[in-house]
Amino acid sequence: MNKYIAKLCEISEKKDLLVVGLMSGTSLDGLDIALCKCSKANVEVVEFRTKEYDQKLQKRLAGIQSQVTTDTRELTRLHSELGNYYGGVILECLNDWEFEAEDIDLIGSHGQTVYHAPAQTKDETSATLQIVDGDHIAQKTGIITISDFRQKHTAAGGEGAPLAGIFDEALFRDEAKHRLLLNLGGIANLTWLPAKDSGEKVISGDTGPANTLINEAMQKYFNQPYDKDGNVAASGKVHSELVRYVLLDPYFRKPFPKTTGQEEFRLDYVEELMKGHGISCTHEDLVASLTAITTQSISRAFDELIGDQEFECYVSGGGIHNKVLMNDLEKRISQANFRSFNELGIPSDAKESAMMAFFANDLIAGDGFPITGVTEGKVHFGKISLPG
Repeated sequence: MNKYIAKLCEISEKKDLLVVGLMSGTSLDGLDIALCKCSKANVEVVEFRTKEYDQKLQKRLAGIQSQVTTDTRELTRLHSELGNYYGGVILECLNDWEFEAEDIDLIGSHGQTVYHAPAQTKDETSATLQIVDGDHIAQKTGIITISDFRQKHTAAGGEGAPLAGIFDEALFRDEAKHRLLLNLGGIANLTWLPAKDSGEKVISGDTGPANTLINEAMQKYFNQPYDKDGNVAASGKVHSELVRYVLLDPYFRKPFPKTTGQEEFRLDYVEELMKGHGISCTHEDLVASLTAITTQSISRAFDELIGDQEFECYVSGGGIHNKVLMNDLEKRISQANFRSFNELGIPSDAKESAMMAFFANDLIAGDGFPITGVTEGKVHFGKISLPG
């Protein structure tokens, strides 16, 4: 028997696994690495780090992400090169954290999303593509690697996103309190977790852009990766007409559950709208307006799903550091008690990488998860790559 197959059988019987979770989002700011102690019902983040991408790698990734037409040679090369790069980063982190590769049971790697294409008609199949080859990670590190989590979701009839709703319901639903978990990455996604004793259903989906448009504008006009603390937005004035035109996009009228990506919300799309409607503004005003698009689209989603019910709102993702964004959300959604996701026991910046560790653990040692409204029974997510 392959020794790694034997190891899989061995670790599947363990109560707790040590798993490295990896996440690189559509904002392309870097690779999140979380070393987690995982069980069927809990995740504890032991160590966490973000390895920032240099400008050269960011540019290469931006050249293939969410593009209708792309360079297939570059796509293919990055699929393998990033696997080796991820493996080297993991070994570097483990050394700094004083762990050996032999101490780690699994790696869970989300990969880099290059295109997300939810079905638009009943005759279409939802599709999503993440690169970063799991075999290269496993070979580089000597650690069994689980990757490509979103494909099972689409195979079972879902859109491939958001996986966060499954993770959120499994770990954070309260018996008596309504909760909403909001993640402000490139795209904003939420999970509505009504109290278990309420009889209401869990709902998850994407509200629209969070940081993606803001980051694009900052990179194009200010040569900065993002709007630190919301300082640029604070110096500008919201162009209400621009915000209104963007919020007329049909996506915002779709009912939940729904998903989207940078394929639909890109800066050039906004600038085409501006040109078509004769709108001009300063670059500072543009960033302020893009920030308002994020907050107003989230506020609309809250109104649609929750109404005037009181609830606790736990926020994660890079957008939590944008003071203008967070202050505007608090003003618009007065019934929400906004809190950092840290209060639920996982650092907010580590949530998505910890989620990948959790799904990797489940594939080997768990019971699977239902995909509400999509399929009966339970499914496991991910594909297995063995070293050697």
